[in-house]
Amino acid sequence: MKPLRLLLVDDEKPARRRLRALLAEQAGVEVVGEAESAAEAARQCAELHPDVLLLDVQMPRGDGFSLLPLLTPPLPRVIFVTAHDEYAVRAFEVNAVDYLLKPVSAERLQAALARLERPTPPAPPRSALAKEDRVLLSGGTVLRFVAVHEICAVEADGNYGRVRLPEGKSVFVSRPLGEWETLLPAPPFVRVERSLLVNVERVRALRVEHRGAGWLQVGEAGEPLPLGRAALARLRPLLREGLG
Repeated sequence: MKPLRLLLVDDEKPARRRLRALLAEQAGVEVVGEAESAAEAARQCAELHPDVLLLDVQMPRGDGFSLLPLLTPPLPRVIFVTAHDEYAVRAFEVNAVDYLLKPVSAERLQAALARLERPTPPAPPRSALAKEDRVLLSGGTVLRFVAVHEICAVEADGNYGRVRLPEGKSVFVSRPLGEWETLLPAPPFVRVERSLLVNVERVRALRVEHRGAGWLQVGEAGEPLPLGRAALARLRPLLREGLG
């Protein structure tokens, strides 16, 4: 098999040197060039046609995202390598293979390269994320990657979203519910109330109480979610269809 041809894009020479050293320990890869700006990377991509970009986010004279519209087919796949965690959701919006935080370990880099063996997933009809994609939840002291399908529900809390996970834990993320609705695939995510987005595949129990209101249990633990009559009316047909 031909080796994967990689282009390193980072404005810091020590960062590129470290990546080269880590990649020297990996089989089946070849570094074909280096660039320290988006413009230089675009020129090298046109000349070298790399298979993969290891791409920094923040660089002078254009960030890593500004490079992507400059590329022409065949497009390389992208692994972001950055010291900034706040761009992870945007990275997966552009269908990045992975998002590595500096300093990168050999094990983490190897895992990212292994993901290149999977075919690029098609973009869902109304979102940039597929169920198997991973998203970074960053709230306070919590920093955690989760697969999209692990998210049980997202509750609105002003400009924040409270992301519920299967084990009952929640992470408050600085992203409003409307943006989560755009990012998460439908199905299985359904906005059942103005302030609630539910992964119907994670529904474990649904109970109707007095006057048609009720509650919903998502995941394996955690407090149940209260639901109004209209939300129950939207949700019950979906569960009967076997989505939950």
